[in-house]
Amino acid sequence: MEDLIDNLKENATLVIRNAEYKVKTKTWYSLEEDEDASYIKCELSNNKVLVVIPDDELIYIGEAFENLNYERISENQIKYDNIIFTKTGDGHQVIKNIEFGLLEEVEGKCVFEDYESENNIISLGILTDKNNKVADVLADILDLEEIQIKQ
Repeated sequence: MEDLIDNLKENATLVIRNAEYKVKTKTWYSLEEDEDASYIKCELSNNKVLVVIPDDELIYIGEAFENLNYERISENQIKYDNIIFTKTGDGHQVIKNIEFGLLEEVEGKCVFEDYESENNIISLGILTDKNNKVADVLADILDLEEIQIKQ
């Protein structure tokens, strides 16, 4: 996981499940509720985002939607595309450090709720420093071996 994090460099080419992506930004985030909980988000080409959460050994790639059109079925579950997702966390995301990329390109402050199914994650987000824009992400959970970095 450390090698992946170290090699997420500006304009690096990632190959994930036979698709190529350029790394446009790399930002470290933490939670207002827990400053030690740090994670990385990289904006990629093709409107994709790569999230790496080292403490949880979790990696996922997804796409942001302004309206994911999910159904809330209980306080801790939502349904999307006939799949039940269970809540795994929530909080207030804040930027710790932008390694590269412009502030306008990164997500910034966000109030979020994360939900997981077997192979997918839905992160429901409101970008509080961007006029409360909705930024919901539907993502596929990845194994480290599914990511190659082209040199």
